Amino acid sequence: MHDKTLPETMENIIRNRKTEKVLCDIEAHQPVPAELAERNRELLLQSIKTAGWAPFHYPRKVDGVAEPWRAHVVWHEDAKQAALYLRDELNVTSKAPRLAAGCSAFVLVTWLPEFYDLESQQASKLTREDQIARDEEHLAAASAMVQNLLLMLTAHGMGTYWSSGGKLRQSEMFNYLGIPNQERLLAAVFIEYPEMRDDSKERKAGSQRNNRSEDWIREVTL
Repeated sequence: MHDKTLPETMENIIRNRKTEKVLCDIEAHQPVPAELAERNRELLLQSIKTAGWAPFHYPRKVDGVAEPWRAHVVWHEDAKQAALYLRDELNVTSKAPRLAAGCSAFVLVTWLPEFYDLESQQASKLTREDQIARDEEHLAAASAMVQNLLLMLTAHGMGTYWSSGGKLRQSEMFNYLGIPNQERLLAAVFIEYPEMRDDSKERKAGSQRNNRSEDWIREVTL
């Protein structure tokens, strides 16, 4: 039987999801207690698996995996090491090191272009227009996966921030984190466990939340 409360629940999750940047100095990074880390690890992994039920049009079939996206999970203490690497090795002065230090974990969601270099483009039997269209399908599918992930984490009471990645997009960080260079970063999702919320951290709300309307809707009449 259809659960009539489900649409309302889904609407509440979608509307209540909000962007919040959580930043702290690396020296103020607080470890997640072991029991809390394990419980949230399972919730986060299950959320990623559920997010992976997003639709995709073309099977990517890299290493036998059909999905055109990948999720690289960086847990709490490794996030601190990534923050140190960004600050001390790559000399990053933007907010990226402080985001990595302030989160409970982060997930790098990448997508896999079908034609990521000139050689693969030339080897394809598709026209350039068809190649672009196929990669647009891969990117759109990966974006749907990211939105699913944000909503699942919101349902678990976790805070989220979808960043385009900044320096995390660069080959130095990909090499450091063991991400294949043919992948492209779509989203760095910074996550805060509800139990780790600390008001001493700097918080910045998303800039577009109050810049919304419904004027983009058009009903077609023929």
